[in-house]
Amino acid sequence: MQQMEIFRASVTLLSLCLFHSSLSETQSMCKGNLPPVHHVALNSSVTVPCPVLSAPEMVFRLYKGSEEIFFISVNNTIISKNDNSPRMDFTVNVADNGTSFILDGVTINTTALYTCEAERIFPPPFQQVEHKPQTIVFVEERRVKQHSVCQDVNHLVFWVVLGAMAIYGLLTTCIVFILRVNNYIYI
Repeated sequence: MQQMEIFRASVTLLSLCLFHSSLSETQSMCKGNLPPVHHVALNSSVTVPCPVLSAPEMVFRLYKGSEEIFFISVNNTIISKNDNSPRMDFTVNVADNGTSFILDGVTINTTALYTCEAERIFPPPFQQVEHKPQTIVFVEERRVKQHSVCQDVNHLVFWVVLGAMAIYGLLTTCIVFILRVNNYIYI
């Protein structure tokens, strides 16, 4: 009987540990490890954030996937790397020095992961900015209601563990009941 108690406690603790580890992974995914997702309508505009303007002269580069599609310096010298890209603007928020690219007139081909990188040019030395914001842009023919990626978390592990524990509890109860009935008969 004592071995059964040890086995039951071990299974319960193992189940709880597995359940906790699966919950931790889900929660960490929802705490910001994924880049923000923007669902936008065809021919509309979307903002892709960039690092903060932190030097008198900086260069900002916008990547679509791994391909550099656009760059701009703080003195507004614009050079486009890709003529097929949508019209773009670059803004600086004077209040907090926040910067961003604005993609105008987006098409279905605009759907991608965008990364904005910045480099301090002046004062020397040249220095790459560590923070590289990423944004996932989904262009759709008609605007759909935005929803958080984390709201659709699948709780399969929770239900499997709960079901397994319920079955274990029922089996244990039945076995103990049968053993007690058999012990009372033979005594």
